[in-house]
Amino acid sequence: MATVTIRSAHFPNCYLRLDGTAVTRGFDDGAGTVNIQGYAGPWETFRIEKPAGEADDVVVIGSTAFPNVYLRVDASTVHGFSDPGSGGVNAQFGHGPYERFRFIPQSDGTTAIESVQWPGVYLRMDGAAPVPVPTPFGIVNCQASIGLYEKFIISEVSHSLTRADLEQAISTYAPVLQLHPNEAYVNTSIEYFLQHSTLVDSKSGNRIVHPAIDQLPQAGDDKQFYLELEDGAKGGDFSSAKAYVHAYWVQGMSYTDLQFWLFSAYNGPGTAHINGLVFDTIVHTGDVNLAPLGEHFGDWECVVVRIDNDTKEMTNIWLSQHSGGQWFDQEQISSSFRMAQGTHPIVYSSRNGHANYPSADSNYTEHYKVPPVGIPAGIEFFLRNDTANGGLSLDCSQNYQIVSADWLKGADAYPVPAWVTYPFRWGPEGTATHISANTVKQIIQAAAGPLAPFLPGSLLLLLAAEILPFFVKDDVNGPGAPITKSTWNGGY
Repeated sequence: MATVTIRSAHFPNCYLRLDGTAVTRGFDDGAGTVNIQGYAGPWETFRIEKPAGEADDVVVIGSTAFPNVYLRVDASTVHGFSDPGSGGVNAQFGHGPYERFRFIPQSDGTTAIESVQWPGVYLRMDGAAPVPVPTPFGIVNCQASIGLYEKFIISEVSHSLTRADLEQAISTYAPVLQLHPNEAYVNTSIEYFLQHSTLVDSKSGNRIVHPAIDQLPQAGDDKQFYLELEDGAKGGDFSSAKAYVHAYWVQGMSYTDLQFWLFSAYNGPGTAHINGLVFDTIVHTGDVNLAPLGEHFGDWECVVVRIDNDTKEMTNIWLSQHSGGQWFDQEQISSSFRMAQGTHPIVYSSRNGHANYPSADSNYTEHYKVPPVGIPAGIEFFLRNDTANGGLSLDCSQNYQIVSADWLKGADAYPVPAWVTYPFRWGPEGTATHISANTVKQIIQAAAGPLAPFLPGSLLLLLAAEILPFFVKDDVNGPGAPITKSTWNGGY
């Protein structure tokens, strides 16, 4: 039994993908979704098995991510060549006649995948209109002949990186984090944070001043524990800063994700950029400090560098940006990132909020436009995520700690610090910042400048009520540890 990826020979980086989430039992018409992905992960790897009692060249194609789920072809409607292809391809729990295939070698070194139930019918992949990874796309169906869309490259999945491979990849491709020159809340270490914090047990009332890492609790009631940071330590200590590396790989993946987790003791306030509009023309522009909105204790951000396990080269980068993130493929890396020493991507951290971007810019997010009814005036609203050169920089190839690479065992394993598995808050529990529509009204009024006299109070309150949800992004309680986030397990 081999574990393989099935890639289109005609469409680069188009891999067969099987989503068997809904396949929990046998279905007459099959179930699940089969389409295309721009990389090979767990849902894009398959087990090639030989079913009992069949000829030696007959195989079934099982999902590695979904036990006992197999690729299924229904070619009952395929009656000859069809330009867009025809028939149905999905999944089945267990395998029968519709799940049997033959691999037919081609003279150019590729492989066609023929249905045993319907001889002369072949699996077809159309990746002509892909979208940026990691969104699934494309069409997988059937064809009654072998052409460009019916040829595949079937490759055995590579093994995991060794400890030496992992450390070499960090040495070669780790990012350089560039801070804004006016950053008030710099990156710091876990040790610094704990040396200036108190661990609070809300159930017993016990307090541990300046707890050691090994004193962090690993279990308890919901919200039982939290950390209180001293106000004087909010700015952090950049001299102690490092990247905390979680190397993510599971059986069946052809790549390893190097997750560089970056920690700041405090997340500063947001900045709003507001344009006053008349007939969609900007007549006044203002920036507003939203303090205390956006502020919270402890801040985790992440830069992911994806390494191909065969070539040991960087193929993708993912940057965390507040509650979301952004993927970059090889072509986008070349066009979007500056490189330090040729191979280390320079990543820009936004002022106060620490979101990550590939260049120095204003990086506007949360665009919101409110054109009032009945008068030719309006408000355009953005959040600023300013990045710039000239500030401190953190070379993550020199300042890092590997905290998790769980496929490595024995002498090759890395110890997992207790803060990684601490499941509680990095800030106080039960506190939040609040802002009223009236306060937002005053902010809009100040930012509108000369336009303000033309905006009646009732209209301003209406605008404020519309925009208010965009101002409330965080409470001050602080995040949980990275292991509690979906990113930790590849949920980018």
